[in-house]
Amino acid sequence: MPNKSLYQITLDNEDIIVKIDRNLISQERMTKFLDYLELEIIRKRSQLSETDAENLADQINREIWSNIQDKFMIGE
Repeated sequence: MPNKSLYQITLDNEDIIVKIDRNLISQERMTKFLDYLELEIIRKRSQLSETDAENLADQINREIWSNIQDKFMIGE
């Protein structure tokens, strides 16, 4: 008795079609996996250096804090 693969991959023009029995994985877990895959694709395409990414994150943190700091200030 041959082992049946848990997935099937088909190439169709520019698309990769993956079929998986829906009873093997929840939609939520599949969505999380595809979100991870999407982030990896974006990361690989990015021209942003690690230093630039850190600077951008610092700038975002400063801007967010400036928008919410009044909610955390007591007695001023």
